[in-house]
Amino acid sequence: MAKALVYTQAEHRIACSDLDPDALRIVERLRENGHEAYIVGGAVRDLLLGRRPKDFDIVTSAEPARIKRIFRSARVIGRRFRLVHVYAGSKIFEVSTFRSIANGTIGNEYGTIDEDALRRDFTLNALYYDPHDSTLVDYVGGFKDMEAKLIRPVISLKTIFKEDPVRMIRCVKYASLAGFRIPLSLRLALRRDAKLLAEASPSRLTEEFLKILTSGVSSAIVKGLSDFNLLRHLAPSAAALAAEQPSYKAALSVALAELDAEASDLSKERRLALLLAHYLKPFLETRPDRFVDTPEAYREAVHESRLFLAPLNPPRVELEAAVLVVFKRRGVSPLQKPRKPGGERGARPGERRSTGRKDQIAAEPLTAEAGAEATIRRPRRRRRRRASGKGGPDGFSGPKAAE
Repeated sequence: MAKALVYTQAEHRIACSDLDPDALRIVERLRENGHEAYIVGGAVRDLLLGRRPKDFDIVTSAEPARIKRIFRSARVIGRRFRLVHVYAGSKIFEVSTFRSIANGTIGNEYGTIDEDALRRDFTLNALYYDPHDSTLVDYVGGFKDMEAKLIRPVISLKTIFKEDPVRMIRCVKYASLAGFRIPLSLRLALRRDAKLLAEASPSRLTEEFLKILTSGVSSAIVKGLSDFNLLRHLAPSAAALAAEQPSYKAALSVALAELDAEASDLSKERRLALLLAHYLKPFLETRPDRFVDTPEAYREAVHESRLFLAPLNPPRVELEAAVLVVFKRRGVSPLQKPRKPGGERGARPGERRSTGRKDQIAAEPLTAEAGAEATIRRPRRRRRRRASGKGGPDGFSGPKAAE
């Protein structure tokens, strides 16, 4: 096993009060059952930067089946490499098993903590915090890199982006989030391998794109992606339009700056439609003739927005709501049904019943003051009630059986 540098609480200065109590209980429970367990990754990075982590990921020597036996409120997920989601009330904690480097950095074998550290993408994500004795375990020099404000890869520059092109997006994102410097060798590798990003799956690109929108520094990240020629592969239509029309580029910068000011209150899970609305607004406004008060104009705008976002593929219902938000902000209500004389049935005089969840989101401002949850939920299908009484000879219980 490789040797690690171990930093005490006085050296790393992570306050125990900043840790999630449910994450601590999960780590302690794994230790009580004879397994190693640490808080790892982005949570440790954010704590060292003095920020409040959004998620607390946990890594352990226990394998998924064993983790599921320890925690009743757990679910094993994943096909290529299995992880466990442990539920604590409304919170979900991702618990993974140490991974091996026997088959490279994208293999599926279980290993030891030092092997797991060598599989991480950048050194600032390869730090392990042990809440049992408040120590920080560092196998790759990540703590010193963070003090030097430096983004340094753990994996060789010859293979890091070839094995996983999405790491290029993360590199730019981490540099913007932390204000860290990207060294020359890494910058050259980003430009050299930028074309590999076109081979990444749309689902993974979409996931990273949504993380950018919720980061609070989306404007800086998008600029960095453009500088390294990555934006043309992540959002080719936006990159091409920005190069052709300086007015769109300026409008996009303003929209992302507004989004960054509100990102702390507009989380991906609850406000995805509003996040997309900020991003799509500059594109839709390049053609003012789009905003016509008809369902056909709205559907065409949704279709054009889908093509504009490709290869990104956000949920359809959220995209539709985002386009409706932009229409509403322009004073256009394409889904508004004409009012019947005397008012609609069930509404008091002078009032109008809600036209649906999309209109509720569209009526909300694109600001942090928006109070109601913005996610559109598909209506649940009502189950048919089966007729009471015993079923027929074939065991079927329903109207025919009742006959």
